Amino acid sequence: MRCRVTRALFGLVVLGCACESAPAASLDLKPAPVGVRVEAARCESAVLGFDPARAERGRVALLETGLTGPLVPMLAMQSLWAVWGTGMPADYWVAFRARYGFGLGEGVRAVNGNQATLDCLACHQGTVNGQSLVGLGNPRSDLTLLQEDLAQLATMAGFTPPGYARLRTGARGVNDAMGLGLELSLNYGTPPTPIRTELGFQDPPAWWGLKRKSRMFTDGSGDIRAHRSMMATLLAFGVTQAELEAREETFKDVREYLLSLSPPAWPFAAPAAEAVTRGRAVFEATCARCHGTSRCDANPSTLVALTEVGTDPVRASAYGPDEVAWVNLGWLARDYPETSTGAYVAPPLRGVWATAPYFHNGSVPTLAAVLESSTRPKVFELEAGADDYDAVAVGRKYASLAAAPSSPPRAERSHVYDTTRPGLSNAGHTFGDGLSAADRADLLEFLKQY
Repeated sequence: MRCRVTRALFGLVVLGCACESAPAASLDLKPAPVGVRVEAARCESAVLGFDPARAERGRVALLETGLTGPLVPMLAMQSLWAVWGTGMPADYWVAFRARYGFGLGEGVRAVNGNQATLDCLACHQGTVNGQSLVGLGNPRSDLTLLQEDLAQLATMAGFTPPGYARLRTGARGVNDAMGLGLELSLNYGTPPTPIRTELGFQDPPAWWGLKRKSRMFTDGSGDIRAHRSMMATLLAFGVTQAELEAREETFKDVREYLLSLSPPAWPFAAPAAEAVTRGRAVFEATCARCHGTSRCDANPSTLVALTEVGTDPVRASAYGPDEVAWVNLGWLARDYPETSTGAYVAPPLRGVWATAPYFHNGSVPTLAAVLESSTRPKVFELEAGADDYDAVAVGRKYASLAAAPSSPPRAERSHVYDTTRPGLSNAGHTFGDGLSAADRADLLEFLKQY
């Protein structure tokens, strides 16, 4: 039977691009009990290696050849200015990027001559201090706005937009990609028991962290050896099951490329060596028990109970046994079935300085605010432009608002991050509150170069 999803813009790449995957050659992945702590005295894991030849093929497939098929006519992508109400801009693709957070060559790709598609970089290529980084979550991406604008353009041109599952953008760069995937899966069968398709908003994690993990996804529900989860992307472009399986080797190559990525170096003034030394001691005493010791290049992924970490509960609570059982019936999870954890994974923190905003849902703009919860803005908007990084607070510059606008223009609806909304809470992870101001400052200096 042919397995198809309407290509009407709109399973889009968020169906699978937000899924992270990578192999582990010989991991013994026993279920990790919630709250297990990593001993700093010895290294229990090694950074996952990669095959250079396969990694190069994966790089070419991801960044040059492309993985996704035609989505809409390129003319439609080039004509969206007609729904903006601003007239034709002098530099169209600059205006396109400002509106949607990505652009031609960085999320939008020409295919088959006169067609256009979206690729993984729409969500997984971000910018820090003017430097574009493949594998960094994109905090500017607004796929829902693009989806709506394409539908409006079709209506203006006299076409009836096809039916599609509406994308879920909680704020720029933060989507419920996995919930969308579950919603689309209902087109192809009926789960044995009812499932939830609203799983909470998530900020794409940095790809360079994959080689330092033993578990996949925010809640640790996936096995790091799995690679087929990335292939769910292709379902949004109408591939058959046979076509999907024929691309598996290509995605194994892409996985090798992702394993070859390394975090970027801190691009600003180097932190003082004395502060870094003191900050490392704070890290080992306060952070290593969940995030892993800095003495090791990699550490086992630690599951932390929701009752302990206290961050937004939606994802950990919603992806339960019924949802996992439905996913595990399919080919994508056949080799490495998923599990329901009810917890969150403490991610590796190498290169964490570049990955703002923070928490699994992007609800905290700076590391300084992560470490001192009373300073977290309740409602905020990230600043735009090349000078959008705060090298002191270590994160994104932002404007704090008294309240979310009641009826903002449609194009600006996702610009404001409202942490009072379900799935967007900035509560929890208060482990830094008990540190002195000096210790927090030293820890930030350490994390800048970690």
